[in-house]
Amino acid sequence: MIRYYCSGFDHDNAFGHGLGDMFKEELVRTKNIVYIPNPDKIDKACDKFIPIFRKHFKNVGISFENEFLLTPEMNSEEAKNIIRTADFILLLGGDPFKQKELCDNLGIIDELKNYKGVMLGFSAGAMLMSKYIIVTPCSEKYPEFHIEEGLNLDGISIYPHNNTTQEQYPENLIVGDKTYKKEDFLKVANQYGEFYLLQDH
Repeated sequence: MIRYYCSGFDHDNAFGHGLGDMFKEELVRTKNIVYIPNPDKIDKACDKFIPIFRKHFKNVGISFENEFLLTPEMNSEEAKNIIRTADFILLLGGDPFKQKELCDNLGIIDELKNYKGVMLGFSAGAMLMSKYIIVTPCSEKYPEFHIEEGLNLDGISIYPHNNTTQEQYPENLIVGDKTYKKEDFLKVANQYGEFYLLQDH
């Protein structure tokens, strides 16, 4: 399996800077691409992300014959067959825990771990591919550190968006009656083995 771990893309040139050339070198066929979304954002995946990625692939000279989007309504055998026949799997952004839940419910975790083609995860997708998914306290939904095992494809963990602005990721974050510092994340991540901090673009 060839794996790409990505943070946020340049919206004007997502697969530029040699990334598209690497895809073309690694892809044996360009028949089937599979998108694995956040199950709460199926419509957004259809209306926004898939058309955007289709354009970016086309810009680097790659065109897939068939596009598949995994959804919660699929049965397990259908989802497994889609993974088995994929040439490229792209795990979209969103909530990595919801994405993992979708994969669990469809019964495709082992299929993803044994997949031999080209796989790319960006943002939440890269976190799902990681050894551990670690989300820092950031909202009412995640008021504490939330940690689960990921797919563990390479024995490393990925933490994207580490060049966000002060407004998006402040040095000090107050959640409820607790104050967290940005470096608290590094202390926690370090307890779970080797990790990489990725920046957008």
